[in-house]
Amino acid sequence: MTNSEIKPGSLCKINLDGLLYSEDGFAMVGNSMVDKNFKIFREIKLSSYPSSSDFLGASTTINDGDVVVIIRFVGRPDKVARDPAWFQYDVYEIFIKGSVRQVFRQNLLKV
Repeated sequence: MTNSEIKPGSLCKINLDGLLYSEDGFAMVGNSMVDKNFKIFREIKLSSYPSSSDFLGASTTINDGDVVVIIRFVGRPDKVARDPAWFQYDVYEIFIKGSVRQVFRQNLLKV
């Protein structure tokens, strides 16, 4: 386990400050153009990310600093290198606001 990995059961905070997109310009959370909210979804499609339809299922509106519980490490998108330097693309399943959702490591801050 590298320093960037987070163990199941850990508490983390959602970190959105300057992290809505990866350094490569890919969306890391969903964005509602109507109400300017940021959303995370039930699933991030690892087989196709990054594409135009990678966030699937029900969504939850999130705010910077929301506390979450890590359920499990899901994986890394197939198109992203396995090198540890790319850890920000690792996807975790989390429990937030009574729902199970998925989020990128880049948007999790260990508490």
